[in-house]
Amino acid sequence: MKKVTYLLVIGFVILISGTNAYAQETSSGKDYRFTLKTNPLTVLGGPLYALWVVPLTNEYKVNFEVQTMSKQSIQIGLGYLGTSPLITNLMNMRDAANDTTVNSSGFHGQLWYKFFLTGDDAPAGFYMGPHFSYAWAKMKNNMDHSQYVTASKLNINLVMGYQVITKGGFALDIYTGLGVKNKTFESINNGMANWLDDLNLTNKFTVSVPFGFTFGYAF
Repeated sequence: MKKVTYLLVIGFVILISGTNAYAQETSSGKDYRFTLKTNPLTVLGGPLYALWVVPLTNEYKVNFEVQTMSKQSIQIGLGYLGTSPLITNLMNMRDAANDTTVNSSGFHGQLWYKFFLTGDDAPAGFYMGPHFSYAWAKMKNNMDHSQYVTASKLNINLVMGYQVITKGGFALDIYTGLGVKNKTFESINNGMANWLDDLNLTNKFTVSVPFGFTFGYAF
C-alpha cells in the first residue's frame, strides 16, 4: 500500500509542477490538454495473471492524462480489482463437486510520463517514456474467509506508443514496451495451497513486455 501511495504522491507533484511550468512558459493554443480514458475489456481480466493467460482478477479502471509542456504529458491510472469469472470456472472444472469459489478485491495504480516525438503537441502523436505500476489483490475462499491468497505485481517499463485524437475529441492510445516485473504470491492457512500448485503461482522476477490500448475523450 505504501508503494502505491508514494507513486501517486510523486505523480501529483509532477502534475502540479508541470502544469504550472507549462502555463508560465508557453501558450501553444492546443485544443486538447486533458484526456480521460479506459478499456472496458479489462472487466474480463487483469492485471494479475497465472500461467500467462489465466486472469486472477478483473479490473475497472480509468486513466487521466494532462499536458504538462508542449511535448510532454503525465498520466495517472487507478483501477479497482474484482473477481474474475474465469478463475471461478477454472476451480469448478478442477473439482466439479467443490462448491468453493473465490472472492477477490484489490487495486491497481499506474504512473506514466510521456515525451512526444512527432510534430503534434502533447497529448497526440508518437511518444516514449517511463511507466510504473503496482497491483495488489486478495483472493478469499468464500466458504472460509480465513483462507486466502494475496498477490501483487510491480512493473517498471520503458514504453512507446501512439495516441490519436480526432477533431471531435475521441482519443485512442496504443502502446507496448520492455521492462521488468516482480510478482509475489502468498497463501494463508494453507487452505488454498493446492489451488496455488495448480496455477503454478510462485514468486518471480521476470522480463515485462506490456501491451495494451485505451480509448476515451480529450478536452
